[in-house]
Amino acid sequence: MKKKSKYLILLFIFIVIVSILFFLNFNKKETNEPVVNGDIIQVKNFDLDARSTNLKTMTEGSIFVEGEKEHIDHIKIVAHVEIDPADWGGVAFYIPDQWSVSSITSSYPESQSGLKPVEYVSTWMNSSDDSSWRTMIEIGRERNYKTNGGGTGTIVIDLIPDKKDKSPSESLKIGIEVGSEEKDGKRVMGTDSVEVPVF
Repeated sequence: MKKKSKYLILLFIFIVIVSILFFLNFNKKETNEPVVNGDIIQVKNFDLDARSTNLKTMTEGSIFVEGEKEHIDHIKIVAHVEIDPADWGGVAFYIPDQWSVSSITSSYPESQSGLKPVEYVSTWMNSSDDSSWRTMIEIGRERNYKTNGGGTGTIVIDLIPDKKDKSPSESLKIGIEVGSEEKDGKRVMGTDSVEVPVF
């Protein structure tokens, strides 16, 4: 009888240990499982080059919109840029009114060692109430019209709404432009452009 109760106790302990290990392993798998596009409600792709010029400047990437059906919480622009060595106009992104830039991460120009990416990105704010654009972010654009050698890189721009629980708007568009040229004594930057409707 003692032998039987010993086996029952050992069996019970074994079942308890196995159950605990199974539970811990199950929870571990659950917490380590990455969430893909958890709050993403829309993805828009873009592809633009300076086709109206002889420059090999281009940008392509995606715009990720996070939130719920009726509210946008965050927009992330991820773009690869390639700027021709002869292009002083570079690439620019236009951010709509009522949206703020919370952060910018840049690797441009990747191939040129010793150069600091922060020196090749500039942000301009629009104070006009009549414009639909609030902020312009420029990559590799030289306002002295001198080229900086060009290059490639990746840009990540994070946007947040000025007001929490921003409702989607049909007029919400991200503007993108590339390239430059001098024609008849006039210098033009942003020779090619596109507007990407987000909603």
